[in-house]
Amino acid sequence: MQIDGKEIFKKGDLMFHLTRMASLEHQDKYIVHPTAKHYESPSEMAELLYTECKNALLEQFKFCFLPYERDALRELLELIDRYFKDQSLLEGIGEYLVYQNKSWIEVRELALKTLHIFGYDLDDFDYD
Repeated sequence: MQIDGKEIFKKGDLMFHLTRMASLEHQDKYIVHPTAKHYESPSEMAELLYTECKNALLEQFKFCFLPYERDALRELLELIDRYFKDQSLLEGIGEYLVYQNKSWIEVRELALKTLHIFGYDLDDFDYD
């Protein structure tokens, strides 16, 4: 989709990945207590959110976001990047990762804050 020859960033995918990362309920259900058919890969979850943030911050999409939204995305991108580099984001599995890994918890909390900055709450979405 384009406006005045400029490509529009599809925010739906970004909100989807923000919601999954921000939701403790989602993580408990799909990481801590997965089933054979319903599970979530923490590394994929973090990588997809990282990619969405990175793409949203491309110069070509600058006009699609308010300055404070871009600042929030940049902060989240930098935090995920830092924890990927020091390998702390994905330390542990299951319950330990979701409830005790400080890096994971910090990213989850910042994802929720970022979602709020965009004017949404977790109750606004249902991706089950």
